[in-house]
Amino acid sequence: MHADNAQALINKLQELPPERQIEVEDFIDFLRQRTAVARAAATVHRASLEFPVERAGAWPMDLGLRREDIYDHDGR
Repeated sequence: MHADNAQALINKLQELPPERQIEVEDFIDFLRQRTAVARAAATVHRASLEFPVERAGAWPMDLGLRREDIYDHDGR
């Protein structure tokens, strides 16, 4: 926020009666808390997507992925 915009906001705030200034302060606290909670949730979400990946190497050239190749003759 530019200094001019911040000063204009301060001037508007000072023109409000004291009880309204308290409401504005409460709203600002609410917005800051909501932002902090959103950041924390994003961090947790990002961390939950990080899982180890194990490499087993290349698949054998003759690997069959047909159902008949994977299961017994009775299909189980």
